[in-house]
Amino acid sequence: MTPGALAMGDIVRRGTAWYVRYKDADGVRRMRASHQPSKQLARRYLLEVEGRVARGVVGIPAPAPPALTVAALGERFLAEYRRPQIKDPGKYRKWAAVAIGRALPTLGELRCDALQPADLSRLRDALGRRCSPGSARLTITYLKTLFAWAKRLGLTPNNPFLGAETPHRQDAVEYLSAEEVRRLLATADRLAATGTVVDRVLRAAVHLVVRTGLRKGEMFGLRWRDVDLATGRLDIARSFATATKGNKVRHLRLPDEAVPILKEWMRECPRTPEGLVFPRLSSTNTWGMPQNSTYMLGLGELYEAAGCRPLPRAWHALRHTFASHYIMQGGSVLALQRILGHTDIKDTLVYAHLGPDFLGAEMSRVKF
Repeated sequence: MTPGALAMGDIVRRGTAWYVRYKDADGVRRMRASHQPSKQLARRYLLEVEGRVARGVVGIPAPAPPALTVAALGERFLAEYRRPQIKDPGKYRKWAAVAIGRALPTLGELRCDALQPADLSRLRDALGRRCSPGSARLTITYLKTLFAWAKRLGLTPNNPFLGAETPHRQDAVEYLSAEEVRRLLATADRLAATGTVVDRVLRAAVHLVVRTGLRKGEMFGLRWRDVDLATGRLDIARSFATATKGNKVRHLRLPDEAVPILKEWMRECPRTPEGLVFPRLSSTNTWGMPQNSTYMLGLGELYEAAGCRPLPRAWHALRHTFASHYIMQGGSVLALQRILGHTDIKDTLVYAHLGPDFLGAEMSRVKF
């Protein structure tokens, strides 16, 4: 049959369903379910089919899949998303679920293909009321990834979060004063001298972190094979049991003050299969790797015993303390970036204003 040579079809009822019979554009007789609830609507469907035949189009297109809601799309993303750069897929899915979950009270029931700028504004406002700027920023970042993935797979026509504004980064960092650091280290020494092996693990860890700025995961992931006390070399190769943030190994020189403390601790450190420098004593009285990132090794209690201010994320506060005092004592921002393992220099520049020569004579350049 050529386009325009229309052969009239008819409607057949099978049980409770209405079918259409017609001759397709390739000349073949076909019968298809109309999926219509009445004969009148089935006839309208047949007219659409005959219109396609008249234009020479063979076959009936499959109905478009129903549009996904943001909640349903999030479920698929958590189950199916894969990327070679993700070093721990289980941990990634866990944090992605938390971040995306923050958006569901606002966006969860909305269709992905119908999101409007006003919906994104409502989400930013809701996140601003319920969580910190850092958490809000992380949620927007995960949603950008979610919709970029969905667009690649054809699950949604566009990425409404592309170019979306995120809450401003908080550049202020909290750190211990020099006097607080002295009290913290002295208290750790005192408790270790009369306390348990756990007290001595904590003492060695605090002395190292406050002098090197290691992340908590990097400290707990440290192996004795990564520490060369003879040459003063320190290799940062892991975060807990996986790769470091950024998947890069960095090499540092051990500060002179940390070497004798680590030598002393090495003689007493409980042996573990991984050769951990700072193992955890479990509830079953065995030593090994901490099972989750919330383990604090008693640092909060040490802050209190030393009379220090309770700071959020106590181990990370020691990282901030190292970086802040390093800059205040004239250290280079570029060198600090390498020491801390920052991929983006913007993460290091939050400490720049603490430098003794920050803006220095710059404010006197303008003359009249």
